Amino acid sequence: MIKSILATLILSLLYLIRPSLALQSWYTAPGSVPAGSVAGDKVRGVNLGGWFILENWMMPSFLDVEPIQNTYINDEWNYCAVLGKEECLTRLEAHWGSYITEDDFKRFANYSLNTVRIPMGYWSWTDPEEFEPYIQGQLPYLEKALEWASWYGLDVMLDLHGLPGGQNGQDNQGYKGPVEFQANSTNMERAMEALANMTAFVTQDKFDGVVKAIELTNEPYILEYSANGMDFNVLADFYVQGYQAVRDSEHILSGSNEVMVVIHDAFQPVLNWKYFWSEASLGLNWTNYALDTHIYDAFGGSNLKTYQEHLDTICAQSAAIAEAQTYFPVIVGEFSLGTNTYCVDYQSCWGITLDQMIYNITSSYEANLFMRQFWEVQSNVYELGAGWIFWSVHHELAGPWSWTQSAAQNWLPEDPTEKIWPFNSTASWSCLDLSNPLQGDQNMPYFPSYANPYTNIDISTVSRKFAAVNETTTQSTNSSSTTGVTTSGDLPNSNSSSSSTNGTSTSSVKSAASSLGHSMSIGSIMFISIFSVFFTV
Repeated sequence: MIKSILATLILSLLYLIRPSLALQSWYTAPGSVPAGSVAGDKVRGVNLGGWFILENWMMPSFLDVEPIQNTYINDEWNYCAVLGKEECLTRLEAHWGSYITEDDFKRFANYSLNTVRIPMGYWSWTDPEEFEPYIQGQLPYLEKALEWASWYGLDVMLDLHGLPGGQNGQDNQGYKGPVEFQANSTNMERAMEALANMTAFVTQDKFDGVVKAIELTNEPYILEYSANGMDFNVLADFYVQGYQAVRDSEHILSGSNEVMVVIHDAFQPVLNWKYFWSEASLGLNWTNYALDTHIYDAFGGSNLKTYQEHLDTICAQSAAIAEAQTYFPVIVGEFSLGTNTYCVDYQSCWGITLDQMIYNITSSYEANLFMRQFWEVQSNVYELGAGWIFWSVHHELAGPWSWTQSAAQNWLPEDPTEKIWPFNSTASWSCLDLSNPLQGDQNMPYFPSYANPYTNIDISTVSRKFAAVNETTTQSTNSSSTTGVTTSGDLPNSNSSSSSTNGTSTSSVKSAASSLGHSMSIGSIMFISIFSVFFTV
């Protein structure tokens, strides 16, 4: 009885002191205000791109090694085809184990992020065909990421970034080539199997509901956008079947809501999607969904724009995002500070140092200050919707495309709510008032004049959110950390669920604590610790 009362008190306390930066809910009840519509209650996140799907331009040195440095590697397909499956597995396991670490999640928490988007290919979730060179083994590393997200108070969006046959023809789908998803029915069947397996796996009890959203696929090309794209009806059918695959496969924790199902806008105007969710044969009867849109100002001659023109390009997005958000959540699932492309021909970046690249990008204070302005205008405009997710976590050389390097260069503030300039949400140009800084000219930021290693970001004060709540849980997670990543075993079927090893009360406390942001006061931590002592008696 005493334990039950104390558990309730702890849960109440955790709810009361949860930070304003965390997204309160990923659920939009039918007919209600879309999730993420309240000022300050926004998705603020980072993509873990380049981890489970290789993109050569993001990691040039990874490919400047024997025996592949003399072979142009377009994508993960070719990487494994050239190396062979056994060697490919050895190298990718080393990559998966080092590219993303617990320290990355500490940095995310330190910068008050609340979300990570994790791109994965279909081959992680359904066995590759004989002719496909892809290898599996990603799931133990994904498990660690979900555990870290839970420890540091971040929600997760799982994204099926690549479909069988390919949905956009780019390297980010796993194979750079034609769009062939629509070529046969087998591709659709395998995509549904991958979505079902992914959903069943990440919604198991043991992950405590940390996965709040599942994106059906990334950046599909349709004929309206590209002559090489698929017919819209093919994409619409995939979305309808994919939505049902998620709903049929998810395990909903007691007292929780179903996961949010996210679809990409296929590079169509965001307001066009009102039609999709108004048609009975399409999305009219869907519940808890959102639209993902990607906004970059780095292509098609964008490198010739002035700083103000770049800012105005983003300002021009305000009205459409704000209006669409009144109908459904709009998440800008990818954006960056890049106004140019770097290392697209990855071999052209061999021999270049990060110091050289940073100097070339920001050889003046004005150039650094523009980076901060470009960050600020984007975060302001995208928060007229449900929020934003930066692309991507790392880039070896292109600092503006790397969240960690952008943070290290102080182009991003440690607190995403920190603003320097007034923002006019109704202005389609000059929406950032650069002539009247809120903090005054004397308080302009300091920017390192060199490539500041992102490992210099101080994470010594960042701790696991629920480590003090239950000693059993802490011992369990510490044990798994010291013994290394273990295999995940078979994928669960959609009707199965893992039972908690720590008991109902512990699971409830852990789930509540995992939503806790990193900015707890010392007094709050002490208060929880005191209650924890009584709780374990």
